[in-house]
Amino acid sequence: MRRMVAAAASATVATGAALTAVLAGSGTSAAEPVSLTLQYSCPFPLIGTQTLQIVISADIPTTVNVGEPTPAFQVKAVATVPPTATQGLTLVGAATVEGTAKASSTVTAPEATIPVTVPATIPVTPVPASGSFDTVATGDAPSLTFTQAGQATITVGDILLTLHPKRADGTDTGLGVFDSQCTQVAGQNNVLADITINGGTTTTEPTTTEPTTTEPTTTEPTTTEPTTTEPTTTEPTTTEPTTTTSNPPTGIDYGYALAGDSVIKKLGATVPLSGGIDANLDLATGNFTADLSLEPTQLKATLFRFIPITAKVAFAQEGKTTGTLSGGVLNSTSHTTIKLPSVKVFGFPISKSPKCQTAEPSEINLTSGPGFDPLAGGDLSGTYDIAPLQNCGPLTGLISPLAAGPGNTIDVTLSPKES
Repeated sequence: MRRMVAAAASATVATGAALTAVLAGSGTSAAEPVSLTLQYSCPFPLIGTQTLQIVISADIPTTVNVGEPTPAFQVKAVATVPPTATQGLTLVGAATVEGTAKASSTVTAPEATIPVTVPATIPVTPVPASGSFDTVATGDAPSLTFTQAGQATITVGDILLTLHPKRADGTDTGLGVFDSQCTQVAGQNNVLADITINGGTTTTEPTTTEPTTTEPTTTEPTTTEPTTTEPTTTEPTTTEPTTTTSNPPTGIDYGYALAGDSVIKKLGATVPLSGGIDANLDLATGNFTADLSLEPTQLKATLFRFIPITAKVAFAQEGKTTGTLSGGVLNSTSHTTIKLPSVKVFGFPISKSPKCQTAEPSEINLTSGPGFDPLAGGDLSGTYDIAPLQNCGPLTGLISPLAAGPGNTIDVTLSPKES
């Protein structure tokens, strides 16, 4: 079952880059450094919805002239990737993240409100082993030409991320390429800058004269005061992101189908295995617990090379399967009671007791190779002991030695369950 991710999402890395191309700005006259911190709610594979903080800064012209195209200005955005996203990325073996982003923004000018969406490239960004990390991205906002004097306001909007985590060798992780539509957390001041647009003498005079004659100076402060109050309104809301920051689930659920076989050493017999496992992984620690279910199966063997033996085999799981996923290697431990409700020799039943089973559960330890991907599954193998059998009827003493003993092997493949 793919709960997918981030950290990529995992994956949160891209938001900074999205804003690097944020908005069309204004042409130069006098430039002034501006900075804006925003919180975004972004859904990611593995880790669910995360709140990501991005600091946007730029040198934006404070004034421009009517009819003059504004040169592009550079915008810098620093996104802090939370530890949970890092955990999600490292869990799937991601060494780097790259991709693209589209930042929506708005320029509100006297003549029109102009929506601007600018694509940005997210550079290859290394993913650390743990903790948060920053991504720094820069980009140029496009040029605009204003036709009326007045004031233009640049506001920042939502972001669409397309992310591509990769392993150290450049191959894809189980996340592949995925999109994350990041929504700005409500209640924030998202104004990046205000720009004064100066007009020519002819255009300016009528515009300036009418407000001066008709509207008293008192009106202007009244109009401006709300704008001054906005920061005050915003300050309380800055605390909201901290409160609303979505804490990732302590456990992420995975579901796998299981297929493989086990070789019973004493009999030299291969027993086919099938079933499933539902696991809950703690992203922070890499520990997991799981419910393992194995389907009843059948054993076929030849004793002394000429005595055919068949047995029905069933499994009872004792408690939870536990283990760890760390450094790309999965280790698990299960305790399983093995049951033989029917044993036949030459086709004749020598035991038909439903209580015929091992005297104690077998401890089965399985290990994956390096690079186990929780999204794609993988191969596990291990060895285990079979305890003596009990409750198999009068021939228990004969049946038990046929199977009991150490050195039995098991090899299985986990495949994600279909959603």
